[in-house]
Amino acid sequence: MQPQLKLTRTSSKLADRQMMVENALAAQHKKESIQSMIVALVIVALIGAILALIAILPSFRETQVIVSYTPKVIKEEAPDRPADMAKGMKPKPASSSSGMARVIAANVAASISVPVPENVDPTRPFGIDDDFNAGFGAGDGDGDGGGGSSFFGTKRNGKRVVYIVDFSLSMESDCPGGTRIALLKKELINSISGLSENMNFNVIYFSHHAWTDETPGPNQADQGWNGLGTVPIVSWKPASKDVKNESIAKVTSTAPQGNTGWYAPLKMAFSMIPPPDIVYLLSDGEANDSNMAMDQIETMNSTGIPIDTIAFELPGTPAYELSEIAKKTGGSFVLYYEGKRIGGEAAKKFTGSEYDK
Repeated sequence: MQPQLKLTRTSSKLADRQMMVENALAAQHKKESIQSMIVALVIVALIGAILALIAILPSFRETQVIVSYTPKVIKEEAPDRPADMAKGMKPKPASSSSGMARVIAANVAASISVPVPENVDPTRPFGIDDDFNAGFGAGDGDGDGGGGSSFFGTKRNGKRVVYIVDFSLSMESDCPGGTRIALLKKELINSISGLSENMNFNVIYFSHHAWTDETPGPNQADQGWNGLGTVPIVSWKPASKDVKNESIAKVTSTAPQGNTGWYAPLKMAFSMIPPPDIVYLLSDGEANDSNMAMDQIETMNSTGIPIDTIAFELPGTPAYELSEIAKKTGGSFVLYYEGKRIGGEAAKKFTGSEYDK
């Protein structure tokens, strides 16, 4: 009987141990389940908090208020012109920008809208008129510190500007508002005076030869370059107040002489180092080397710098040639005739041979 009793006790102990193990496993499983639930709840709470934060953030930002101003549409009238100029010309339509609304961004709503001044023709400085008498003004930079200039109403941005100007005897001819040379000097002085100090510039005069202020005198036109041989060095001048005043004094004292040649001054301008950003070419007569200048312009101007040309009281074939130089280089062309500034398609109407004298 004793062996059987021992077996019974052993079985009872095994059963107790098995129950204890099962209870322990059940308790551990319960504990892990609770921990898993807690972790899940924490994660859900964190996700909810993040989403709520994202949702409410925009409410803390100030919303910009747009205040707009729509200028009154003003129809431009065609300027008065002599009968021979008005032939075949159409009134200039109103500026396409005059009906556009200007938008100003502000942090605070304004009780009234803010008017924005509008310059009808963006190619001209503020206040310019078609007549010489009104004055053209001068550019004093492009508004972002980059520099720029304006010459006879043609504005261009850049830091290095060269003026190629006709000082031949024909510039002493009369025109509305005075003589051609007096009006040229006035506008050239205004343009140089308006250059910002971070710019560089120079003036290349031309008649039968081309010269600069550095060309020895007297009779600088005779001492200038005729387009043959080595190209004279033309240096850049800093647009400081003193240097500009010196250049203006030279412009004032220089007298016209000789006839007209374009090749030499253009070659000198495009041999400058570094090359110019802005090139103005003004002439009032047919150049004796215009064919050569036009044939060589793209070779001389290998970097494709725009040349803005001005035909001064010069309708007909010479004006056509100047317009072609501008066209080949991507510049602009304007014609001054009987004291009026004519640009765009209207100017092209005066480049026909029927206007040759």
